[in-house]
Amino acid sequence: MSTPPVEPTTSASSRQATLREFVAVLFRRRAIVLGLFLVVTVTVVALSLTAPVTYTSSGRVLVYRGERQSALNATRMFYGDWESELGSEVARARSAPVVQKVREILRQRAEKAGTPIPTFDPKEVDVEVMSRSDVLGIAYTDADPKVAQQMCDAYISAYLEIRQASPIGKPESFFEAELQHLDSEIEYRMREREQIGERTGMTNTLEQGRTWSNQLGNLEQRRADLAADLAEARKTYEAMKEMSKDPDLNVSLLNVTGDRETSIDQLKLRIVAQQGRIANLRERYRDDSPEVQNAATTLATLQALLDKEVSTQIEVAKTRVELQQSRVDALDRDIADVRSRLAEIPVNQRRLDNLDAEIRTLRARYDDYAKARDMARINSKTSQDLNVSLLNPAGPALPSNSRDWVRLALAPGFSLVVGIGLAFFIDGLDMTVRTSAQAEEYLDVPVLASLSERRRRRG
Repeated sequence: MSTPPVEPTTSASSRQATLREFVAVLFRRRAIVLGLFLVVTVTVVALSLTAPVTYTSSGRVLVYRGERQSALNATRMFYGDWESELGSEVARARSAPVVQKVREILRQRAEKAGTPIPTFDPKEVDVEVMSRSDVLGIAYTDADPKVAQQMCDAYISAYLEIRQASPIGKPESFFEAELQHLDSEIEYRMREREQIGERTGMTNTLEQGRTWSNQLGNLEQRRADLAADLAEARKTYEAMKEMSKDPDLNVSLLNVTGDRETSIDQLKLRIVAQQGRIANLRERYRDDSPEVQNAATTLATLQALLDKEVSTQIEVAKTRVELQQSRVDALDRDIADVRSRLAEIPVNQRRLDNLDAEIRTLRARYDDYAKARDMARINSKTSQDLNVSLLNPAGPALPSNSRDWVRLALAPGFSLVVGIGLAFFIDGLDMTVRTSAQAEEYLDVPVLASLSERRRRRG
């Protein structure tokens, strides 16, 4: 009698691994799991214990975007978007001028405190934008918390000092220098105008020209009168010289002094009377008589006095000619001086007009610069001219790589998970049949009986 085939009660596709099999796999591959766990644990603990602890001090700075166009205008001009401007600001914060300024600040502080200058390492500086804002975070890392805070404070101070320097310079000093220059130019031209007035005697050219023209007319009139007197005096002098040569002519007719009865006439009358007396004496006495001789001597004396008086009158006439000539010469000099001044009036007038125009222009520029200076002062007092401002100074340094035991424990835990997965992966590659379930799975036939493994006894 034949026995019908026995159908398997379970299929390989529906069979699931039991907890015993799971534990058996872990037990078989315990070297992999424990080895990976121990390696990861020892490595993490060694790295954590040997890594030095560093401290980071940080601060925050607010950046005002855009730049003022001018000291006279309080508005700002924006040149780019948020990312480009803040990226440029980060690069500027890391620039060489800021690093050089940091070293200078550290040197000044060390000299003031009498301590050695600390060493600054630009590689330990971290500058970043805080989220999508206009705030920059500046941090410095060092093994010493005090040094980290000191370096961070010096770096923030250097950055603020460089960035807060006005990009358009110092408008007040610029305007003061320009106003001082314009004032000196105005004073120089005013002094030159005064020198022209002192040299030429002109205050108002039109009025002065009219005055000098009238003065020239008066001088020319006086010269004409003096020239007529001079001609008359010269003519009289020449006539007197000619008449003095002829004793028969009456020199007194050309009276120089203007008196009606001159000494010449009196002498002539006395000479005529003496001559009559001598004629009477000669009628009565001989020529060699004392009376005639005395009368002749008297006549000779009177004649000598007459000659002397005539010579004196001629000298007086000559002196009068010379005096009139000197007056005419003096008037000629005055007339030449006035004419030269009148000739210089157009040149001086043009120079004075140019000086007046330059002075007016300089004064107008002075007023414009004064108004601009006042406007710059108003803008500097009423508008914000800062590029950056300090939000948070450098705070106390905090440890940046402290030993977090929770995180240290995660690494071994993850190593266990990886080790278990690796154990099952390697065990899956092993084709050895160790259990009845594996036999049923690979042969697809049921297992009727199984013999347990006996341990061999040691003899």
